[in-house]
Amino acid sequence: MARMTSAKPAQHTPTALGSLYAVFRHEWRQLIYSPLTYIFQAGFLVSLAACIFLIADFYATDEASVRPMLVFLPWVALILVPALAMRAWTDEPGDRGIELTLSLPAPLWSIVGGKYLAGAAVLLLMLFFTIPFAATVAYLGDPDVGVVFASYLAAALLLLAFYAVALFGSSVMREPVGAFVLSVALLFFLLLLGWEVFGRLLRDQMPANIYGVIAGFSPKFWLDRLSSGYIEFAGLWYFLATPALFLAATGLVINARRRNLGAGARIVRSMTATLALLAGFAILLAGAREIPLGLDLTAEKEFTLHRGTLDVVDKLPPGVEIDFFWSENEASVPVSIKSHARRIRDHLKTIAARSKGRVKLDIHDPEPDSEQEEEALAAGLRKVPMSSGDSFFLGATLRHGKRAGAIPYFDIRRERLLDYDVAVALNGLARNATAKVGILSSLFQSRHASEIREGLSFVSQIKQAYDIAVIPHFTADLPAGLDVLIVIDATILQRSLLYQIDQFVMKGGSLIVMMDPRVRFNPASDKVTPQPSEEVNDISDLLLRYGVRYQGERVVGDLNLASFVVDSAQQRLSYPYWLRVRKEGLADAHPVTANLNEVFFAEPGSLSIVAKDRATAIVSTTQKSGALAREAFASKQPGELSAKFQPDGKSRTIGAALRGPFASAFTASPLAGEGEKHLDRSQGAPTLFAIADVDWIFDPFSLQKVELGDRVVVRPLNDNLTFLLNMIEYASGDPALIAIRSRGRLQRPFTRVAQLFTQAQVKYREQEAVLVQRIANVEAEIGKIPAAAGVEHIDQLPESVRSKIRKLQRDLLPIRRNLREIRHNIRKDVDALGRRLTLLNLLTGPLLVLGFGALAIAFRRRPRS
Repeated sequence: MARMTSAKPAQHTPTALGSLYAVFRHEWRQLIYSPLTYIFQAGFLVSLAACIFLIADFYATDEASVRPMLVFLPWVALILVPALAMRAWTDEPGDRGIELTLSLPAPLWSIVGGKYLAGAAVLLLMLFFTIPFAATVAYLGDPDVGVVFASYLAAALLLLAFYAVALFGSSVMREPVGAFVLSVALLFFLLLLGWEVFGRLLRDQMPANIYGVIAGFSPKFWLDRLSSGYIEFAGLWYFLATPALFLAATGLVINARRRNLGAGARIVRSMTATLALLAGFAILLAGAREIPLGLDLTAEKEFTLHRGTLDVVDKLPPGVEIDFFWSENEASVPVSIKSHARRIRDHLKTIAARSKGRVKLDIHDPEPDSEQEEEALAAGLRKVPMSSGDSFFLGATLRHGKRAGAIPYFDIRRERLLDYDVAVALNGLARNATAKVGILSSLFQSRHASEIREGLSFVSQIKQAYDIAVIPHFTADLPAGLDVLIVIDATILQRSLLYQIDQFVMKGGSLIVMMDPRVRFNPASDKVTPQPSEEVNDISDLLLRYGVRYQGERVVGDLNLASFVVDSAQQRLSYPYWLRVRKEGLADAHPVTANLNEVFFAEPGSLSIVAKDRATAIVSTTQKSGALAREAFASKQPGELSAKFQPDGKSRTIGAALRGPFASAFTASPLAGEGEKHLDRSQGAPTLFAIADVDWIFDPFSLQKVELGDRVVVRPLNDNLTFLLNMIEYASGDPALIAIRSRGRLQRPFTRVAQLFTQAQVKYREQEAVLVQRIANVEAEIGKIPAAAGVEHIDQLPESVRSKIRKLQRDLLPIRRNLREIRHNIRKDVDALGRRLTLLNLLTGPLLVLGFGALAIAFRRRPRS
């Protein structure tokens, strides 16, 4: 009988991935069953929420974005991530956990990788617990989902990179406290590399291009880049290579410890290998930054060449030259500007690559007192000064044959309009003919196309880029070939000319109309003012049919926008009817006004938007505005007019932009024997601008002339001329440019807060208006007393009169108190919502951590079969 033997079970050698998973599982259990992990997570979430809602006052930003979280995330993680990693490789007396781990039958890389993945999982879980903040943003407004996703991706990559660095610090130092300090120091140094303050310190120590490379080693630099919504290849490479580099260095250190090398030898060998890895990393990162690959996640595709831009590039003739002037070696330029310049350079490179050889790009670094600097200045590029006393260039010239154009400065405030700005400049080179602009006004005669009338310097500005045709306002016909028609203070026009203007718009022509209830430059026109009616009798009737109503019977003023003037008695006073409209009153979502700082209007009228689907306000007053009948301005002085001013709590529109299609204002042609077909609807999408003022374009309100020896230097007082030229350029653009301009909504405010404000204002509007009126009446009465007595100061009045003034001032106190109470009630619901959201975000993080901890405990205590 054969003898039977029992076979021994075969030993199973775990695979590499199996070893990695085993270490990960072991480390994960160690972390999630440790109370310190939950204390760490709760502390992180509370600290981050406190920074966002208490320090940055997120609720007051009116921006539906997670950007505030990214501002504080690196600095909170700077402390708390090293705290999580400091015991990963601890080797204290009585703690032999690291010896047990290193004795496992697993390759070293799986041990390091398993520890890293377990800690990374804890950090990603912690980042997931910030979801209540993203939900708060979505509740308050309509955030760009692509930007939110990119921001969270960048935040996750940052935390993973931080943890790899902290693991390396923990491996070098055996004691937890030493590991924590070293990790914080390493991470702080990396963050410092991308901090603009650090760049300014080094500007005299090294060339700017070297510092630009160094800044690319900072995780903060790439966090800012990726969170914009554009996922760059170089950014992904950085956040993948950085953990790999430090994990490799960690493996070298642990391997030296495993071989029982002395501390000095271990550090020297690990640092030598780390520096070698770092050098390779730097070379590969520099190469990756030159690869213009990326994924645009923004809802409006802000970082992608628009189809309209590609159409413009396809129309370009061969031989177009772009010279990009950028002071790359100027060390004092802020990192944000350098990042902006790099994006511009990549954008221009992409255009050159897509042009199939039609566009040649040359990049110049104009150093001070060089020929390139002289060339840049001669081409009209701006030399941008900085607070340090240095300056830089960031602009471009474009040429094709005898045609030339320039972008004097790529303003970072127009970063989201970069595609549009470049397309406009290129489109000017692609045109077969210069756009023709017609000016129809009672202020001009035909000879003013060549002889500039005093005070109308804007005409010479227009002539620099366009062909001009001056059209007498009494004519019956429009000249042929117009691209844009500007109608300025044309109060009386023949009906045949009104019809031709209408048909000009129907054929796709663009129209800019300026009307004014009070024309200081031409007082004779004040006798008649356009007024919308049922019949088409003047230019305001055309505007009404297109979608905007002109309100010219009253002059608009605003207390918040008032300018100082000197009256006939040489007294300086605040005049509310001369408006200095600043950025808050200029539509930042429209290319025409997006980059303007201040526009001045002298005693304007107002506009009422009728067709809200195709018209938008581009210039608006504040809610401290009011209006006064235009007849009062014929005989009263500024002091009297100011005393009569009464704000009514309404915001008014001074300028509006409309975009077709439009319906004709005429049902049929009023011209006898008309041979041309009448158009009922506009072809394409014509552009129309309406401005309720005329004086704003004249020299006294837009330019200042200063005599310096035998030279007369002209400098702008404001952005009035820029505003006018922007409108003309916009109106003369082709459909490709219009498509680029219409990418969609880039600004994303808190819509829910705005709704609460609106509801509260409707509720308290009448009470507030009554109190405002009472305060204005009392203040006006007080203001009249010194003027009536002919004195400058109240102290010069008799005691009896001063007593009366003091009584009036005391009467104001209860009125102002009631007004403050009403305005407090208007903000009551809004403020209450802010407090609730702040408290909710401070508590939800720890509550989520507590809930996850309870689940972990329940899972650990579950009965095992």
